[in-house]
Amino acid sequence: MTAPDKMNAARAFFFRAFRQAGVLLLAALIPALLAGAFHPRRPSWSRDQTMIPEVAWSTVREWPGLRLLVDARSEEAFRRQHIPGALPLSEVQWEERLPAFIKAWQPGARVAVYCDNAGCQASQAVARRLRRELGINDVFVLKGGWGAWLEAQK
Repeated sequence: MTAPDKMNAARAFFFRAFRQAGVLLLAALIPALLAGAFHPRRPSWSRDQTMIPEVAWSTVREWPGLRLLVDARSEEAFRRQHIPGALPLSEVQWEERLPAFIKAWQPGARVAVYCDNAGCQASQAVARRLRRELGINDVFVLKGGWGAWLEAQK
């Protein structure tokens, strides 16, 4: 076999290899994209991470009428201690805990969601879901979270 023939054979081999790799990649990419688009627990692809307004505990305490407190912390943290009357509702246990929230919530009630502290984003995530999925507009995040509530009790 001459040198040009060897070069042509090598090119043909690499062309077939790249084509087969492309077909395999495409075969894997299509189901992955479909799962990402239609899976019920898909991540949010939008950049719409609107911040839910924060309210101080002193404001929540003075709300007239109905109010509902939601603890977005872990189940273990909730079991250890929580604001009296608060309901547990985290993203991790959303499906299991949502029915209890729906049963307790009444139209016109304001909802304050809290997590550990000001740096915790779990309360923002739960509050956004309550607004987006249940259409509850009077949802707020407790400024400073659990730590702020503890400080207010001193």
